[in-house]
Amino acid sequence: MDLQLTNKLVFISGSSQGIGRAIAETMLNEGARVIVNGRSDLSALISDLSKKGDVYGVTGDLSKVEDSERICQEIDNIGELDVLVNNMGIFSPKPFADIDDNDWQQFFDCNIMSTVRLCRHFFPKMQQRNFGRIINIASEAGARGLESMIHYSVTKGAQMVIGRGLANLTKGSGKNLTINTVLPGPTLTEGVQAWLKESADVQNKSEAEFVAEFFKETEPDSLLQRFIKPQEIADVVTFIASPVSGAVNGSSIRAEGGLIKTIL
Repeated sequence: MDLQLTNKLVFISGSSQGIGRAIAETMLNEGARVIVNGRSDLSALISDLSKKGDVYGVTGDLSKVEDSERICQEIDNIGELDVLVNNMGIFSPKPFADIDDNDWQQFFDCNIMSTVRLCRHFFPKMQQRNFGRIINIASEAGARGLESMIHYSVTKGAQMVIGRGLANLTKGSGKNLTINTVLPGPTLTEGVQAWLKESADVQNKSEAEFVAEFFKETEPDSLLQRFIKPQEIADVVTFIASPVSGAVNGSSIRAEGGLIKTIL
């Protein structure tokens, strides 16, 4: 299938590793021009990705107002943005009573306000052109409310609401302008891999044994019964970013391995 992404300009926040990087690589493979983002030097990443196509980098912390404003301007200087992927986010298991105000504010700024600021800047431009794709990378936690990460779950639920609210504003645009949210399940990013190794070592188990036990005891509702690969999420996101996905708008798209049991 031709996803019609050739020469489309795509920005992916928080794309130096994990799901974000996998999305960047997949978009490049489809012929898109890609802008990557991270808090630290991106030269090695850009050098690597440039073997696949046209890639640009904008460095900065989107949880900060001043960095967000500068990054938006740098993206505008590169060209008209066709696809915005709000991937930046943080997570950390913590007992609810131990989540203090500073923790709540940090999660709010990173997971919600980075999405809000980018959408606020680029959505009106897409409306004016009557073309664009905005995709929020949320989590199944936003639908389930994980007791181990209530602050994280709240912010991911907010991303779903932002996506649906903006999609309501696209009424009448046909298939040209869509806003959707993707809900990954437990995904084997670099951070999760490090956590797996550490947890397995602490329990004196192999990683395979720890993973099997994790899904049996912690995530028994998973139909997949394994961690999702970043590439599997990237494939979903790339399709939703494509002009051929015009019938999908205002949706929260599950890519969580069957953890959510409700039909709708």
